[in-house]
Amino acid sequence: MHGLDLLRDLVVIFGVSVFVVLVLHRLKLPTITGFLVSGVLLGPHGLALISDQNRIEVLADAGVVLLLFTIGVEFSLAGLRRLWRTAVAAGAMPVVVTVALGAATGGLFGSFLSAQSMGLTTGQGVFLGFIISLSSTVIGLKALADRGQVDSPHGRAAVGVSVMQDLLVIPMMLLTPHLAPGRFGGAGAPGASSILEPVLALLQAGAVIAGVLVVSMWLVPRLLPKLAALKSREVFVISVFCICLGTAWITSSLGLSLALGAFLGGLAVSESEFSHQALADVAPFRDGLVSLFFISIGMQIDPGVVLRMPALVLGSAGLIIVFKLTLIGGALLLAGQRPTVALQAGLALAQVGEFAFVLMRFGSGYDLLPEPLGQVLLASSVVTMVVTPLLMAASGPLIGWVRQWEDRGWWRPAADLRDPDEPTEQVTDHVIIVGYGFNGRNLARVLAEIGIPYVVLEMNSETVRLVRKNEETPIMYGDATSPGILHRLGAGKARVLVLAISDPVSTRRAVAVARSTFPALHIVVRTRYLTEVDELYRLGAGCVIPEEVETSMEIFSRVLEQFGVPRQVLVKHSRRIRTERYGVFIAGRPEAGPAAPQLSGIRPLVAPVEAHVCPITQDSPAAGRSLAELELQLKTGATVVAVISEEGTIVAPDPRSAVGGG
Repeated sequence: MHGLDLLRDLVVIFGVSVFVVLVLHRLKLPTITGFLVSGVLLGPHGLALISDQNRIEVLADAGVVLLLFTIGVEFSLAGLRRLWRTAVAAGAMPVVVTVALGAATGGLFGSFLSAQSMGLTTGQGVFLGFIISLSSTVIGLKALADRGQVDSPHGRAAVGVSVMQDLLVIPMMLLTPHLAPGRFGGAGAPGASSILEPVLALLQAGAVIAGVLVVSMWLVPRLLPKLAALKSREVFVISVFCICLGTAWITSSLGLSLALGAFLGGLAVSESEFSHQALADVAPFRDGLVSLFFISIGMQIDPGVVLRMPALVLGSAGLIIVFKLTLIGGALLLAGQRPTVALQAGLALAQVGEFAFVLMRFGSGYDLLPEPLGQVLLASSVVTMVVTPLLMAASGPLIGWVRQWEDRGWWRPAADLRDPDEPTEQVTDHVIIVGYGFNGRNLARVLAEIGIPYVVLEMNSETVRLVRKNEETPIMYGDATSPGILHRLGAGKARVLVLAISDPVSTRRAVAVARSTFPALHIVVRTRYLTEVDELYRLGAGCVIPEEVETSMEIFSRVLEQFGVPRQVLVKHSRRIRTERYGVFIAGRPEAGPAAPQLSGIRPLVAPVEAHVCPITQDSPAAGRSLAELELQLKTGATVVAVISEEGTIVAPDPRSAVGGG
């Protein structure tokens, strides 16, 4: 009864995983860590509760295929173009350096490591560089999302680096088979033929990829609309899986990897207007099977190795974190990012990523990692994943010290980001807009149309370069949390400071700095969440606009309008809610309790009012007759509020007037 054995294994795996993840969640540890720990407990080096690990690994491989497929669906060429400078510089350069150091480690120190039973060839050193160079998109961006910083400058920088690293996984997987011992040199330098072989393989693979991509991008956008027209969700889901697995099977048949084919299938679907629906349909299956992948990785970890060599495991993890933080942070500095941005993005990406495990699994059949080194690397990678959110949470003092270092003028931006002449030197009574995203851009456009002077402050270097190149907008590069920057913007002579950024930590600091330095300045703050309102007012904001509450207020206003509540009544109540700083919505506020049902006064105004337009033709019985003759209110209870004709609209018409048609 092999089928029942597999069912029992899956029940045990998911049951243990749920328990472990719940426990670790209370410790603020990421979900991936829970899956890895579950694998350690369930695997042959732990409680050995799984009867057939090979079948679980087959399902785990399916999870990798779906993971690559969804990454292809989510991939955005336009998004990469916006981040190309940061992505290429800080994404590719650390990978190249890490791989080069890995090759040097294998070539120069192979004999030393052999004495430690961890001998490396040059090819194995390159593979080790592949693994260490990749960061975790899931853990880094999840930690940023928990802190509300995904759309912050360092969050956008981390996204750019992550996208580039995800793309580099593809050539890494293509090169991996050619790094095996005996194919890519020995302990010494590789020969010319061994170097030429992977280059030719890359060119050949590039031709295959181009062919598969062209065919799939021609076929899929034509196929999906016809399938969607059937209005059968089952058929659509099956078709998406067919595209995913079909392209994976084709590339595998042509000598490439399953994961690469799945990524290409996702790219083809991303060009269709049905990409969002495809992603929503595949995501639940992906999440379940990807969890199996991480659990299967955990099954390979031998806790005995960790217990025998704890100093080596922890030392390796610390070395990896410091090494990656230095490389990624330094690359971001070279790309023109501020030191605080480089530091925070580097911390978010200082761990070994989930795609490193994909590569480990893929390279396991090519003898690319000696067993002791593989165990140490697996354990160290898990440690880096666990430590990353903790380091980000504890990095406040270090970031503050770096920010003081910036404020003293010890760092200057790239030459094309410096302001050659002070744009606010002669400006007074102006508006300072911090953040040139959707809200900041719209505000700037309105102020320009009205003729109110303004200046924009933006921390995204690419945005500043593009605006200076293509627009007349007065924009400067800098951090609103710096008193020196605010002085340069003429905050002492400005009337309003508008903070339209998405980073709650920087927003709070900017409010505090602006209020303490410029007491007379009116500060308007945009925030996403209601829970931040009280703190921002306490720090000195003059007006706080929480997006989630303003959206809900607009929704209930539109709904009540349909019930006939006068617009001026809604405006009055909305104004009172804003004046009381949204207290009616905030749990824990005195005015949020039973004594604050301020909207209940509207209820008597809600009436079952319906409005209808009744066309009257020449053949209508009402044609040419007056409202008094029709006796509509007496017979039906309806009231005529307006008569519309070719001559115009008559509101509250005279009962003696004809209603048309004659």
